Amino acid sequence: MNPWERIDIEEVLTEPVRLVRERVRTHTGKELTYIYRPGPVAASFVLPVTPRATALLVRQYRHPTGKFLLEIPAGKVDPGENPLEAAQRELMEEVGAEAKRFLPLPPFHPQPSFTAVVFHPFLALEAEVVARPALEDGELLETVELPLPQVYRLLEAGEIQDASTALTLFYARPHLEAEGLL
Repeated sequence: MNPWERIDIEEVLTEPVRLVRERVRTHTGKELTYIYRPGPVAASFVLPVTPRATALLVRQYRHPTGKFLLEIPAGKVDPGENPLEAAQRELMEEVGAEAKRFLPLPPFHPQPSFTAVVFHPFLALEAEVVARPALEDGELLETVELPLPQVYRLLEAGEIQDASTALTLFYARPHLEAEGLL
């Protein structure tokens, strides 16, 4: 049911991500060039919450912004993994934590004008640090444990600037309230 006709497509980049340049004819007959990251590509995001009603976040350097951003642990879903397995792996790799319960939150497309990637957020309850993080090359981050009310104050003040973290916090809020954690 694609209302646009593909005229031509070429691969522009393969590593570290795949990008294509596509010529299309729109529903109005106009020709456009689109450069985007095609799917299927998936990533998992996980908001780990401890029994103490604290969140295990990461302060991570993001080179395109030139900033350290406060985020939840996240990463791509590897081949052969499902989103929950990726969330569990990323929680261990970035924070060194495990959780007893994982609640899936609504998946979303973070930048549908540029990428077909879908993000799968999870709320991880009863999370505890059990090991040292095992960071990938190029990852520069530190774990930050904050009380949930403080996390939501930072969100409301605009100090959590990572959109995926902000949306995950938004989706998680009613669950945290129902659990008596917020």
